[in-house]
Amino acid sequence: MTAPSKPWLTIIGISNEDPPPLNSQAQSALKSAHLLIGSKRQLALIPLNLSPKALREQWPSPLAPRIEELKQQKPKGTVIIATGDPLCWGIGETFTGGSHVSDAANNDITLIPAPSIISLVANQMHWPLTEIESLSLCSQPLARLSQMLTPHKKICVLSATNKDPQKVAEHLQSKGYGPSKISILQDLGTAKETRIDTTAHDLAERKERSQENPDTISNLNCLAIQLLAAPTIPPLTTNPGLRDDAFTHDGQLTKQHIRALTLMALRPTAHELLWDIGAGNGSISIEWARHHPSTKAIAIEPNQKRAANIKTNAEALGVPDLTIIEKTAPDCLNELKAPDAIFIGGGITYPGLLDTAIERLKPNGRLVANTVTLEGETTLINAQQQHSGTLTRFTIEQTTKLGKFRGWQAERPIVQWVYQKPINDEPS
Repeated sequence: MTAPSKPWLTIIGISNEDPPPLNSQAQSALKSAHLLIGSKRQLALIPLNLSPKALREQWPSPLAPRIEELKQQKPKGTVIIATGDPLCWGIGETFTGGSHVSDAANNDITLIPAPSIISLVANQMHWPLTEIESLSLCSQPLARLSQMLTPHKKICVLSATNKDPQKVAEHLQSKGYGPSKISILQDLGTAKETRIDTTAHDLAERKERSQENPDTISNLNCLAIQLLAAPTIPPLTTNPGLRDDAFTHDGQLTKQHIRALTLMALRPTAHELLWDIGAGNGSISIEWARHHPSTKAIAIEPNQKRAANIKTNAEALGVPDLTIIEKTAPDCLNELKAPDAIFIGGGITYPGLLDTAIERLKPNGRLVANTVTLEGETTLINAQQQHSGTLTRFTIEQTTKLGKFRGWQAERPIVQWVYQKPINDEPS
């Protein structure tokens, strides 16, 4: 039997202590390292006598080209220094994460973690680790925070600079979460560790601060946030059916109740991709993307003003990486990655659209189409006869004033076709 080859890469997580504690496995990797890579601060924490043979290299800016070079060349004896747990918002995710990375490739990598920043925050705040959500401003936009805004939720935000606590507080204040409790935790895991307790409102509004001034906050800071909303703020939710006024729109919007029923039929699932064809102002694709940080959506909308509204809504509701394509379907569909689910909210009668969508849909994928016109209804009836699936007609009625009394006002009925592609059918 052939002995397994030695991994070409070791990623060592360290604390911020000087010098950091290193177990025997980490010390052994450092002593045999030929190339040692890290930030200037991280490399300074590793004594020269622990890595006597290694060429020391600081990460360049930008990082991506050098990372791709390392992945291609796989130089033996490479050690990368990370902070905390390399798989918690760290460089370890870059080398081991994603479906494109094979198990064999991951066997070429050894990870040696230190306590993650999330663990340090949990212990400092006495919060159960399982109750904490996290966001890293080193790799994600602040707009992502809007996806997490639910009262009483506990969030750890990893700052990129000492200005981020102020920006986070202003963001929370603008969204109606000014009462939220914020603890600014600095230099965790070191002798200089400090904690400032405040609220989003106070941090956002206080212009002349003493110890809370961003200029006195360490760059090595993170935020422990317990979300509290102002009493007048309707809480956002990742459950389907946000209020219509949560979106900027011109009336071309799948309304709240129908949207909730449509998303129920689409069944958003982590790591899956949705095509939202005829996206209007983007309500379906945005709610799909809000389901989980790993769900992805492509909104296809040829109208320039509506596409601009989709971008505005995606930023405001915490999914700024939503893909928006200003083209007409089905012409653009063959350019796109095959989806796990498709929603057709507009253009159902356009020649070739439905056939192309079904062809490109992944096996076992879901297709949901809504229409309010008789011509669209005919198209869906024919589709159901050809491909099976289910047809449903929804009528929503709401109360309205009727003189000095009240009565029911019906909206236009919606016909919905829900189809699941057989598992043995391959996408074209």
